[in-house]
Amino acid sequence: MDTRATGAVVVGVTGRGRETSALRFAAEHARREGARVVLVHVGRVSLPTVPGLVITPDEAISVAARIVAEVAEELEELVGGPVAHETVAVTGIPSQVLVELSRDARLVVVQHRTSTALERLFVGSTANGAAARCHCPLVSVPAGWEPAPRGPAEVVVGVHEAGVPRQVLEAAFTWADRTGAPLRVVHAWRLDAAYDEIITRRVDSEWREKQKRLLAAAVADHRDAWPTVPVDVEVRHQWPADVLVDDSRNASLVVIGRRGARGWIPEHLGSLARAVLRSSLCPVMVVPVDAAVPAVEDWELVADEVAPQT
Repeated sequence: MDTRATGAVVVGVTGRGRETSALRFAAEHARREGARVVLVHVGRVSLPTVPGLVITPDEAISVAARIVAEVAEELEELVGGPVAHETVAVTGIPSQVLVELSRDARLVVVQHRTSTALERLFVGSTANGAAARCHCPLVSVPAGWEPAPRGPAEVVVGVHEAGVPRQVLEAAFTWADRTGAPLRVVHAWRLDAAYDEIITRRVDSEWREKQKRLLAAAVADHRDAWPTVPVDVEVRHQWPADVLVDDSRNASLVVIGRRGARGWIPEHLGSLARAVLRSSLCPVMVVPVDAAVPAVEDWELVADEVAPQT
């Protein structure tokens, strides 16, 4: 166990000035929670090199140590003074190192950038790889993001029917409560084109009202723990990823879930999570969910077909 990350906010960094948005987000959360910040840079020894030029593990560690030291200076400049922090300089695969540190961490923070279709083939592996397997929540912050100047914007959480998984809804309530932000609970669904028009014409109105009632009941169950959080419940007939990305324009955080391992099936990051992480205009929190999502009776479809969350 690496005790350096116990109860800390872990931030993956690649160099001074390259993760400024993630640093700002992590520093604010650490201040609010009274936690330390752990800055991590993972040196790579298996880099493409000129023939005859070899990067040794010691050289890689030396470079990594210099990088995290420079980022630590940037962190203190952003905060405006000393901040409780530690640095980790190691070699290996970045996503695997972050996953290992997440075992005892409070939160893992990384930064992503919007990219072209070609660039998506080569970027995002660290964020996606860590998000798929982290043991604690991971937040991916878009490059250039800054918090709203007029106070916290709403927290948006995407959920299945009846507000499940509960861990995701609870994480969103907690964040909204700690930051003083309103909460929007969203359930979105759409079927493939061949079935969507037929099914929705027959049951859309009735089903929408039923889902609103179920979401409202789920929200009411959390009122004792978070009585002061303003909540808006929304059911939309639209692709879930499109809804969450669209809502991210005016949000301070989007919260989604990620299924844990089930039997021989390992943890994975599904199409919705990848799409939201890639395109969101605000930070995205991916919450690991251990419990299986309850079966869905509506139209004899499984939850992922109606409102996929991973």
